[in-house]
Amino acid sequence: MPDLLALHARRLVPSVHMPRGTIPRMFQQYGRFAARVKFIVLAGTEICGMSSIILTGTSFDSASLAILDKLNTIEELLRGGTNDRAQVHQAAVAAATSIAETDARGTLSRLKSLNSPSLERAKDSAPFHMNIEGVLSWSVFDDLSPNLDLKGLLNSSNQPVPLIPSVDTEFDEHVAEETLVARFMSNVFIYNPVLEEAKVHRYMRDARYIGIGWDAQSCLLLLIYAHGSIAGPFDGGHQQEASAFRTTPQFKQAESFFSAAQKRMGLLLCKTGVLEAQCFFLAGVYLMATLRPMEAWKMFVQALACCQAFYTEKESPEADREGEQRLRESIYWTCFKSELELRLELNVSETSIWDLTYPAFFPSPPDGLRSQREIVWYFYLAEIALRRLGNRILNYVYDTKAASSLAAIAESTVGFEQQAADWLRSLPQALDLDSTVDGEDGRLHNSLKFILKGHLLDCYEMMYWPFIVYAVNYDAVERNDATIPKPMMDSFVQKALTICVERIEKNEEGFRYRHHGTWLMLRSCTRSAFVLLAAARIEKLTLLLPERWRYAIEKVIEMLRYWRRESRDVEDRLRLVELLLDGLMNGHQGE
Repeated sequence: MPDLLALHARRLVPSVHMPRGTIPRMFQQYGRFAARVKFIVLAGTEICGMSSIILTGTSFDSASLAILDKLNTIEELLRGGTNDRAQVHQAAVAAATSIAETDARGTLSRLKSLNSPSLERAKDSAPFHMNIEGVLSWSVFDDLSPNLDLKGLLNSSNQPVPLIPSVDTEFDEHVAEETLVARFMSNVFIYNPVLEEAKVHRYMRDARYIGIGWDAQSCLLLLIYAHGSIAGPFDGGHQQEASAFRTTPQFKQAESFFSAAQKRMGLLLCKTGVLEAQCFFLAGVYLMATLRPMEAWKMFVQALACCQAFYTEKESPEADREGEQRLRESIYWTCFKSELELRLELNVSETSIWDLTYPAFFPSPPDGLRSQREIVWYFYLAEIALRRLGNRILNYVYDTKAASSLAAIAESTVGFEQQAADWLRSLPQALDLDSTVDGEDGRLHNSLKFILKGHLLDCYEMMYWPFIVYAVNYDAVERNDATIPKPMMDSFVQKALTICVERIEKNEEGFRYRHHGTWLMLRSCTRSAFVLLAAARIEKLTLLLPERWRYAIEKVIEMLRYWRRESRDVEDRLRLVELLLDGLMNGHQGE
């Protein structure tokens, strides 16, 4: 049911009758007052009039009072017995417009007061946006006139990269499905434990006896087969270019499975079960692995919509014999973080409100974990805790304004550093980020730690982001350096630049690995390269650059060259990085 106060004025006073009972139900959502509404037919148009207001024992806030005042204006016109239909209609339209504006302001105020706040990205916070487009909007790059329309790049019909080739949508039902499932479990499931392995094998057994159907179970199985066709161990790529993989039989097989799964997704749109959410989520992961982020985001949104619908309070153990509640929690968290991190990169929100609130619960690990699956759940919970820390930092950074006190920002940053240190101390020995594991479990443990290291770097980058933004975009007067000693300011800026180099160096081993986070890795490493290039273009910051900064940028160029034919945005950002680095070299700037 849409909120009355969010309706446009023209929709509030329609030319057709509104259903009886609509407006009272809308008012019930506010909980501050009870309204007795009567419908008055005037010259063929139904308009609501307020006959009485009953206080609930608490005073109204300013937004509620403004709403009531506008509604009473309409009622007075009606009670006055006027026959001027146009006058009443005009008053109703004006009131509705004012109500909508009042409600919008009230909503912003309420959101800001939440303990786990949503995010208003104010206009003057634009330089603080932590994505490539935000960095390229810095004044230091004004001479480039870069393309800041990421969605346009991703959706461009004139892509220089080859589109995904057409494939035979017929798939082989007798393919070695056990091998595909095993590869999925070893290379995809371990990072996102949102399925029950026993159920997957049961689905596979059912398909073996009765064939692939058109239900959610069959859709999920086809997506698993698609992942199993392209998933591989964390050992880097072997092609000269990533796009060469698209000509292989494995990729064509994966696309056939995915195409078959897509044909079954339409039947899932009106359902909201765990199985449906799993299907849309795995579809999003597959699209991310094949560098189709816009399409992947749509799948994550649909998966999250399923989660919002099916999530309920924790059921009793008797009613939850198969662990449905645990599966709900797991898929909800996974969809939430996947949609959020992609939304922040894509800038897909058309409003100023970016919801970064997170669920209050942690998903529960299954009982009787085997040792290998135990480390997977340790990783999963550690990643969630780190995501929550990252959201707290990001909320603070995006709420930072140009006039904010650097002293206050520095104080908050020290607190965030302590929280990151606490998270590190909370890790189990098996996930100690400074240790290496040999033997049979070494590959699994080290790949999980690689991901956690990347997320931890994300948090540190967020912490120090305001300082690099101030250093690059504001002069000493605007920054009000008197509020923070210069050595402290330089220290934070140097930390920010060092994190940029560390991100590139620590991600290098995964530069050629195709997985869920490949596109996000390309984005974050390229963003770090642009930050280093921005600092190198400002003389006073060159002394703060780490010694390895130029070598790190060259590594990013190699990475982008490998993936450039997979996505138009990669090709465009590669051109800019090369142009900027060449300009520095030719101008004898830098170290």
